[in-house]
Amino acid sequence: MDITQNSENGTGMPGAIGLWALLLSSLFPMLGLFALGPALPAVAAAFPGDPNAEVMAQLIGGASGISFALSSPIIGGMIERWGYKRIYIASLVAFAIFGTLPVLLNSLPLILLTRVIMGMCVAGTMTAGLAGLATLPAHVRPGLYGRNAMMSSVGAVVIFPAVGAISTYGWRLPFLIHLIALAAVPMAMTLPTRSIPTSHSRTETGGRGLGVSPVLLVLAGFIGLVMYVGPMFSPFYLHTIDVTDPRLAALPLSGMSIGAMTMTGNYGRLHARLGAHKLFALTLVLSGIGLLIAGFAPNLPVFMVGMFCVSCGIALFAPNVNSHIAATSANPARGIGWAMSAMFAVQVAFPFLARAISQAAGPAGVFIAFGICALVPGLATVAMNRRRAHRLA
Repeated sequence: MDITQNSENGTGMPGAIGLWALLLSSLFPMLGLFALGPALPAVAAAFPGDPNAEVMAQLIGGASGISFALSSPIIGGMIERWGYKRIYIASLVAFAIFGTLPVLLNSLPLILLTRVIMGMCVAGTMTAGLAGLATLPAHVRPGLYGRNAMMSSVGAVVIFPAVGAISTYGWRLPFLIHLIALAAVPMAMTLPTRSIPTSHSRTETGGRGLGVSPVLLVLAGFIGLVMYVGPMFSPFYLHTIDVTDPRLAALPLSGMSIGAMTMTGNYGRLHARLGAHKLFALTLVLSGIGLLIAGFAPNLPVFMVGMFCVSCGIALFAPNVNSHIAATSANPARGIGWAMSAMFAVQVAFPFLARAISQAAGPAGVFIAFGICALVPGLATVAMNRRRAHRLA
C-alpha cells in the first residue's frame, strides 16, 4: 500500500506526514481516557486532608470517558460543518492544554473539571482522525483503519509502564504525557483543508439522520460492554480458580494485547478477503467462543486462551465499523461519532450488569452470559450470509 503521495500532487491525497497524523489519532483516547490509571492512587494520596480524595481520584479517572461518549456525536456534526482538519488541530492543542493544566492546580474538583473537558478533546482528536481516514480512496481505507487501531495497542505497551514509573516521582508529572499531542500538530497542518472526494458514491444504508444504522449502534454498544469484561472483571473471576498473584492475573491482559495487535495489523488483508459483513460475524463468533472458554476455564492457561480469542474478535470491530461507515454513510463523520459514543457510553452500565449476573450465577456467569449473547447472533449471521451466498450462486 503506497502512502507516500504528497498533497501537492493534485489529488488532494495527504502526504506521508499527514497520513501519519491521522494514524496517530488512535493514541489520544488511550492517553486521555486510560493512561492516568496507574497514577490515580498517587493523586488521591496527595490530598490527605480531603476525606473524599479516593472517590474524587476515581472520578478523575472516569469522567473523561463519560464526556467523550456524550460529545462524540456533537463533534461529528462540527466536523461536517468545519472540516476534519480544523477540528483535529484545535482538539490537539486543547488536549495538550487541558491535559497538562492539573500540574498547576491544587484542587481535586478543578482537576476533575479539566478531565471532563479532556473527554471532549479526546472526542475531537479521535473522531476527526477517523473522519479524515474516511475521506481517503476506498482501496486504501481498510488497511489504514487497521493500522490506526494498531497504534493504540502499540502505544499502550509503552505508555502504561511509563506513567507508572513517572508517578513514583510525583503525582503531577504523569499529566505531562498529554504534551505528546503537540508533536502531532505540525503533522496535522500538512493535511488538505478540503474534504477529499472518494472514488465511489456513498449510499446511506440506514439511520440517515445518524450517519450509521441503528443495528450497528446496538452492536457497537454490545462490543463496548465486551471490551470491559477482560480488563475489569478478569481479576474477580481468576480469584475463584485460585489465581491471586497480581503478576499472574496480568498475563491474560498481555495476551489480549498481542491478539489485538495481530488482528488490527492484518485487518486490511482480512477485509479484502472477507468483506465487512463477514468480519462483523467473525467479531461476534470469536468473542463468543472466547468468553465461553474463559467462563468454563479450570485454570489460568485455558483462561488465557479464551481471552486471547476475545481480544482477536473485538480488535476487529473498531476498524471494521469505521471502514464500513466510511464506505456506506452519506455523513461518515457523524456516523463515526455516534458509533464511538455507543461503544463507550454503555460501559458505565457494565459494573451494574456484571454485579447482577455475578450475584445470580457467580463470576463465571458473567463470561458465559456475554459469550452466549455474542455467539448466538454471530452464528445466525454466518448462517444468513451462507444462505444469501447460496441464493446468489
